[in-house]
Amino acid sequence: MHLLVEDLAKKGIQIKFDKENLFFTGEHHPTQELMLSIMGSVAQFERAMIRERQREGIAKAK
Repeated sequence: MHLLVEDLAKKGIQIKFDKENLFFTGEHHPTQELMLSIMGSVAQFERAMIRERQREGIAKAK
């Protein structure tokens, strides 16, 4: 996600995450980069948890 936001910002595209109330303009601010990294890590964790629950459900169904 970090690379996508960075690539879009380099093209002059401003990105706003309404739910999180974050706005990325392409300027480098340490706080924005931290928040983006945290959001990416949480999303990765959520995907891993979904896969784990899916595996558990398949194992129970067998």
